[in-house]
Amino acid sequence: MDFKQCMMAEAYRDVEGLGDRLPLIKQQINWEKFRPIIASVFRDNKITGGRPHTDEIVIMRCMILQQLYGLSDEELEFMLTDRLSFRNFVGFEGGVPDFTTIWTIRERLKDAKKDDELWAELQIQMDEKGLKIKKGVIQDATFIKADQGRKRKEIEKKLEKIGQKPEYTPKQLAHMDSDGTYAVKNGQVHYGYKSHVKLDVGNHLIRNYEVTTASLHDSQVDLINCTDGAAYKDKGYFGVKVPEGVEDKTMKRGTRAGKLNEEEERRNLGISRVRSPGERPFAVMGRTFHGAGTYVKTLERVKIKEMFRFFAFDLYQMVTLVRRELRALAVAG
Repeated sequence: MDFKQCMMAEAYRDVEGLGDRLPLIKQQINWEKFRPIIASVFRDNKITGGRPHTDEIVIMRCMILQQLYGLSDEELEFMLTDRLSFRNFVGFEGGVPDFTTIWTIRERLKDAKKDDELWAELQIQMDEKGLKIKKGVIQDATFIKADQGRKRKEIEKKLEKIGQKPEYTPKQLAHMDSDGTYAVKNGQVHYGYKSHVKLDVGNHLIRNYEVTTASLHDSQVDLINCTDGAAYKDKGYFGVKVPEGVEDKTMKRGTRAGKLNEEEERRNLGISRVRSPGERPFAVMGRTFHGAGTYVKTLERVKIKEMFRFFAFDLYQMVTLVRRELRALAVAG
């Protein structure tokens, strides 16, 4: 490290003493395992040339920081320069990427379908830490709010009444959401996308996910596999079969043939108690991460940003599990 970097590291010691969570998050996984996946989308080598790129681990940690704090690419670049805790997380050695680099690498990861590889490596490492699925899984879904362009829609309706169509410039088209759809739930209209997740009942870690448009019903996405043991799902999944060997813990719903009896109501209550923690990831990502909505405009871009958001949540939850274990040991001691 040069003199400036040493000074930043020294100044960070005061911040660390105030309870920074980021160092604990950094300790939860082996970051080097992700290096070759990120490196595969860079385009500089001895044959084709190119400007030396930012360290792959720095890029990976930047994208996790972005989701932990709900930052845009531009905000991330500013905060990396402004906050000592962010610099400590990515490493004081060397510089930090600008916002165009973050955007470019995320686009390349999306185009090369590397989000699946990054997610698979995280799951492997969680299993190696002893965080395997043991008590079953919870499947749930939530809406991802997108900009529906309300003012633009009003203009389009007015033009439609007089038989005209609006003309947009390429720049305007680039800022319009092309994949979001509408859905109505409990009398509320939602526009955008939907995240479907599968959580481990014991540790409440996200083990699988899918991202769709908002109009697709929850029951159309099945994340359960034959090794999950038991599947806890709400009434929206009623009637969807689970794989052979998996205990079906889907809440029952009254039908035209009749209402639920007392035994079925008690069963639903028992399932609800187990699956209620399934709402926690959405609450944490919405309130703590400030990530209830999206500003990107295609399904594929929403998907990769959601993957990094789920990745960030799992790291956050692993810290919670470590702290819970430490408290239990302290009480026992």
